[in-house]
Order: sequence, then structure tokens, then C-alpha cells
Amino acid sequence: MTALVIASTASMIDQFNMSNIRILQELGYEVQVACNFRDGNTCSDEKVIELKNRLNDMNIVFYDIDFCRNVMNFSKDIKAYKQVKKLFDNNKYELVHCHTPIGGVIARIAARKHRKQGTKVIYTAHGFHFYKGAPLKNWLLYFPVEWICSFFTDVLITINKEDF
Repeated sequence: MTALVIASTASMIDQFNMSNIRILQELGYEVQVACNFRDGNTCSDEKVIELKNRLNDMNIVFYDIDFCRNVMNFSKDIKAYKQVKKLFDNNKYELVHCHTPIGGVIARIAARKHRKQGTKVIYTAHGFHFYKGAPLKNWLLYFPVEWICSFFTDVLITINKEDF
């Protein structure tokens, strides 16, 4: 059994997902990780190197995806989508656990065909961009995208009461 943990940035993997990865391994999954190890991280380059070393020590295959944190950078988003789709086409994932708005959207769209073949897709929302008091543009942009992607999601995990 193979699981993919995917997020836009390596810092999301480092700061929020190492326990999830360990749990998946304890459950018998071969775990792979996909994120951007170069850009958009909240941790230092040295910390990213440490993360890669930890992943290697845990026998985790990892992929560097050209995710961009700017939602309006469509050329980068398309490039990242193609990279993620290639991962799905080259690997048989029983489980995909995605994080971050852009990484989550791209992963869920790329996994559509594979869900029909049994892949389960989990999305953890670490705080939706549309919330009570958020700017109208956030509601107009993010809510419809998340609503559409909900149809490509088997499990949605929220971490606060408002998002639930």
C-alpha cells in the first residue's frame, strides 16, 4: 500500500505532517511526499535540508513539485498540475492526504481519474480563506473552488469549528 502526502511547501510537511507520515508507516503504508522544497517555505534552507535527510532516514521517497503560493500564477499552477498528474500516473496510491489551498486543489483535481480506481483522497483544511469577516473577494475566489473540489474529496478534515 502506498500513500502520498502532498502540500505546497516543505515547511507544511515539516511543521504539520511528520506525525501523520509516521502513523501511515506504522499502518503499513509506503509513504511518499510531494511539495516545493525550494520556494515559499517558512523554514530556512538548512531546515529544508534537515527535512530531506529525515525523510531519507525514514525511507520516504520525495518529489519536488513547482507549487507556487500565488494563486494567480496560472503557468506555475499548470506546471505543478502536470507534475502531480505524472506522479499519479506513475504510482498506484491507495491514499492521498493533501494540505494547503493550492496543493490541495491541484492534488484533488489530478486525482480525479484515480479515485474511480479506488484511490482515497483526504484534504486537511488548515483554515479556509473564506470565513466570517473575510473579504468578499476571498468568498468569490476560494469558496467556489473548494465547493467544486469537495466532489473530488473522500474525507475533509477541518481544524477549527468555523470551518467545520
